[in-house]
Amino acid sequence: MRLIVIYNPVSGDRRGAKLTTETIIPLLTSYDLTPDTVAATEHVGHAGTLIISYIDTLNSSARAQAITLILVSGDGTLHEIVNALYTDSKKKEGPFPSIRIVLIPTGTANAMHSSFFPPSSAPDADPTLLASLLSFLSATPRLLPLTLAHTTISPPKPETETEERPVSTSDQSVLSIVVTSTALHASILNDSEAFRASVPGIERFKLAAAQNDTTWYRARARLLPPVQRYDIASGTFIPVSPDDTNNDDGESVSISGPFVYFLSTVNVDRLEPFFRIAPLQRSLPPPRDAQTMDVLAVRPLRDPSLGGKSGDGERKRFKERLWSVLGGAYRDGVHISARYESDLQDGKTDGQPVVEYFRVAGWEWIPEEGDEKAHLLCADGTIFHAPKGGKFRSNVLVRAAHDLEIFVYA
Repeated sequence: MRLIVIYNPVSGDRRGAKLTTETIIPLLTSYDLTPDTVAATEHVGHAGTLIISYIDTLNSSARAQAITLILVSGDGTLHEIVNALYTDSKKKEGPFPSIRIVLIPTGTANAMHSSFFPPSSAPDADPTLLASLLSFLSATPRLLPLTLAHTTISPPKPETETEERPVSTSDQSVLSIVVTSTALHASILNDSEAFRASVPGIERFKLAAAQNDTTWYRARARLLPPVQRYDIASGTFIPVSPDDTNNDDGESVSISGPFVYFLSTVNVDRLEPFFRIAPLQRSLPPPRDAQTMDVLAVRPLRDPSLGGKSGDGERKRFKERLWSVLGGAYRDGVHISARYESDLQDGKTDGQPVVEYFRVAGWEWIPEEGDEKAHLLCADGTIFHAPKGGKFRSNVLVRAAHDLEIFVYA
């Protein structure tokens, strides 16, 4: 068995090294398992370098075998590894090993682990810290494939066919295995870095949220087919037909801004242990081979009480509604059932959903040039910027189109 251990000693509450040496290695020894290597990350991107260096030591026949990686870290380190593996797999000829990951959550939010092993609020609940490791060690391990979201950050198209793009504005791309977002979520992740040293836990995200809670983001989005919309009344997804008047390809579904929230997830239903932002990833999952992502959007001008206005007063009023609704993500995802008033006179909340919930193959985000914050993208916590006139395009990476197989013990 090809077995390696990588731990991040500075992620989360910095317990990775102690947990590895005092708990994980002794437990593996009790099962007569000895890792080929045990390594600590030393800088950003080092985790990817470590696993690629290990793969490079293997001959062709050994590369045809699976590698089990025990990863003691948060989602950010996992993100680095997945991107490094994808880049390396495209460069190499011949077999590339499938990667089977044991997740030991020592990061800040631990979205991936919390989604596979949801925490219980019961005071006597069993801890889940080693749940993935115990699955690996069990007689009947459970392996689940990871869906990969591929996002391209594109500069504006040349105005003429003969005009060339500057080298510095070529396309960038990144893989996500948890979340890809723009608007409020991307701004929160971007601004929270200023609080990382003083507020190392998830409280720093709340501080960053308070700095952005009246910001609206001017952009338009295109949802890539097939597109389905969650219907609150029936509790099912229903197909959405393209509107030929609002797009230029006759297939995608266009939705116009301004936006407050725009976020997509793969593999996970939550971004923190109790913040279940995309509950239908688990409670109404797509078919196993559907290869889709869930998209959630909040557009404030759908609120009838604002009367189509976007002044400071309206933004402050909508802020109260936004936090009230998104707070439902901490209550097992009830935010997706919140509605606007259908009649402002009687106050009945049976109108349009506040949170639009879609299941799609991908999306495009085209920010208005003058809105700097609309040009931010978050991919599993890493921030990217679109150049003015550029856009983001995110889609599920079809498994048949690449040689990278990544599984998680769940």
